[in-house]
Amino acid sequence: MPEKDRKRALESLETPHIMKIMAALKSKGDVGLSNAEMDSLLGTASQWLIFWDLRELTSLGIVEFHVHLFGEAGTYRLTQLGRSILDEIQGARHLTQ
Repeated sequence: MPEKDRKRALESLETPHIMKIMAALKSKGDVGLSNAEMDSLLGTASQWLIFWDLRELTSLGIVEFHVHLFGEAGTYRLTQLGRSILDEIQGARHLTQ
């Protein structure tokens, strides 16, 4: 991917809401977060916003959804790609501050 396109892609992910989601998922590691846990953690009154952002992150391969059997809530987890992107964005923020 050309450097210009890569920068543009990273900038599009650098919204406060998406960064909160990615940081929350990274902090939970392999355990992940369910929709309800994500909603209470982010303090939004709209699960539609969370759903929309998670759908975007899932389609980009940054987040994956794991289905749990026997009635447990499914969880979203950050993929390796997602962890490396988050680290790159956070590193770039520290350099510019």
